[in-house]
Amino acid sequence: MSEVVDVFYSARNLLYLGAYPQALAALASLPRSVPETERQSLQYRAHLGQGNAALVLSEIPATTTNATLKAIRHLAQHTPISSEELQVDANLQDGGFVVIAAQLLAAKNPDEALRILALHPRNIECAALTVAVYLRLNRVDLAQKLVVQLRQWSEDAPIAQLAEAWTALAAGGSAKCGEALSAFEELAHASSVSTARLLCSLAVTKMHLLQFQEAMGLLQRALEMDPNDPDTLANLAICASLTGDQEEARPRLLTQLAHAAPAHPLLKDIEFASASFDAALAKLRA
Repeated sequence: MSEVVDVFYSARNLLYLGAYPQALAALASLPRSVPETERQSLQYRAHLGQGNAALVLSEIPATTTNATLKAIRHLAQHTPISSEELQVDANLQDGGFVVIAAQLLAAKNPDEALRILALHPRNIECAALTVAVYLRLNRVDLAQKLVVQLRQWSEDAPIAQLAEAWTALAAGGSAKCGEALSAFEELAHASSVSTARLLCSLAVTKMHLLQFQEAMGLLQRALEMDPNDPDTLANLAICASLTGDQEEARPRLLTQLAHAAPAHPLLKDIEFASASFDAALAKLRA
């Protein structure tokens, strides 16, 4: 029995590494015979990664009946996906649709995201996103168990290596952070691409290892590659606070972050902390 070849393997991994131009080039080089919806899905996700939501919305009509493309429109518009759209069985058999739907659900409804991701346990994107949801829920133990299972069948795919590195970083401690650092460095070397996402991941790991100056240098390089990358801006602001260096740049970085990603978790945390402080102060003055 012949082995099924994933014609999108290279493009999919480049997408997850944040190498969006290279992912688009890989997709453009594929023959016309490949599944068109999956090609379009990966292309549009790469454009969204580059911040080109307007292009995506201009090419996918609001009236589209294709569930995967409809979900991508939701991603581009930052709008929720309805329960009705999730309940169409034919769509839930499409791994691409499941991944995008879960991305939309993960922040607000992680339980539902996990439910639909479980429909495709051998889909590497579904497995990696499940790891990400577990980490968001602070269930590092569940993420670690899944990473062990993923390692058995993923054949060292970059997406699986990313999931393993995220989990090691979340586990914390110098040994685990060292593992994460090695994984990110290996990915950068093996893929022959240097991206803002990989540099930012390396920088976060360096911060966990208390190597703040090296982290700041990596983040500055990431910012040169992508001046509007939300995670780079957020981590630059955090690193500036931790080191005390460039503290004057922090308000500007947060303003840039608010423009690039108004709903970024760092901004939400700052907003919550500020409101909690104001409420406590009001009680003291009452």
